[in-house]
Amino acid sequence: MSLKLPKMRSVHMTYLYLSDPENLEKFLSEFRQNLKKKYQKIIVEGEERYTCGQEHTRLNPSWAPFQHLERYCLEKGLDDFEVRDFLEEYLRRPIICECDILIDHREQRKRDLARIFGLDFEGYDLLIESREGC
Repeated sequence: MSLKLPKMRSVHMTYLYLSDPENLEKFLSEFRQNLKKKYQKIIVEGEERYTCGQEHTRLNPSWAPFQHLERYCLEKGLDDFEVRDFLEEYLRRPIICECDILIDHREQRKRDLARIFGLDFEGYDLLIESREGC
């Protein structure tokens, strides 16, 4: 039995598809749910996080950084390289592994500051400076 695949979008059509906020949010929420089913859950300082369980280095032969993204994009008819580039721009950080897609650094930073200083940061946007220009 062969898997019937949807028509593949080109790089440009993938970009246009993800440029629509509705499509992007739908893609991200479905893909994150998919990853949570496949990855192991760990508890770090009372907080649930998900991990692939591998060291993120090319020297690790067991590490397959984008195996689920490739398959998911193929099922959805999207170009996986363009999806990865688009998500790096959208999230404003490099994506080394699919684990990085599950992490929301802004929310994690708010929780860390609230835990350390005992403050409630709800409703405030924190400025996280980029260190690329240093």
